[in-house]
Amino acid sequence: MRLITLTLTAALLASPALAMGEGHDHTKKHEGTDHGTTDSIHTTATIHSINGETINLTHPPIPDLKWPAMTMDLMLLDGAEVGEVEAGDEATLMLEKGDDGMVGIRVMMPAK
Repeated sequence: MRLITLTLTAALLASPALAMGEGHDHTKKHEGTDHGTTDSIHTTATIHSINGETINLTHPPIPDLKWPAMTMDLMLLDGAEVGEVEAGDEATLMLEKGDDGMVGIRVMMPAK
């Protein structure tokens, strides 16, 4: 699973969609892995604060979740991959919806 996560993150970071800038949809949805049917949603965000497992951030609209652009707190999921990201940084996120229906951060890396 770690290899899949890192591969998906690398693919997202190299994506031409990220290089297009604002005004474009920065979300991508990947369905299915060899470990089941986990949906992953990729987006960008501005990180405002990191308080333990809680990340305060602002993200653009995320159509797959029917979320408008907003500032919110999201939790890091157990075993989340976190790169060198600090408050004030732009980040690329891979979000996952848990069995409880709650969305959390699976991967958080600096945006490039």
